[in-house]
Amino acid sequence: QIITSSVDGKIRTYDLRTGQLITEDISHPITSFAVSNDGRSIAASCLDGIIRLFDKYNSNHRIDARKKVFQKFHSNHKSGNYKLECAFSSNDEYVVSGSECGAVVVYPVQGSMEGGKLLRRHTAPTCSVTSCPQSSRPWLIASASYDGSAIVWASQEEGEVCMKE
Repeated sequence: QIITSSVDGKIRTYDLRTGQLITEDISHPITSFAVSNDGRSIAASCLDGIIRLFDKYNSNHRIDARKKVFQKFHSNHKSGNYKLECAFSSNDEYVVSGSECGAVVVYPVQGSMEGGKLLRRHTAPTCSVTSCPQSSRPWLIASASYDGSAIVWASQEEGEVCMKE
């Protein structure tokens, strides 16, 4: 499978085995998307300031039906003028996003942490985020900003604080 997104507001999934194209129309320009490590979910960061989380498969584990939006994140990150990336933590329990205010925001995929946790150090929009691929280190996050800085959020204690539910 090849998955693409575009500022036309569409996520396209090309199934090369069947020759099938599945198009999901979000109706808002998409600046970034991430596929969860287990391959079951897609997070799409949009210029309307909302990150939408989709099921990649329908109930029969096929991609031939529209994906269901099961979560929206929008309360703590600012988006509207810049391409801001989103990413899943290595354990797929969190979605990490950059913000135009310079923060990194950590949202729980399931849980009650209202609005997500903000990590602040950048002085310009945070354009890129990623998580350590080791599942034993979901608290290890790296971010880069238009201010020219890159930060590794490497403290396990800080990670445990920001990822508490």
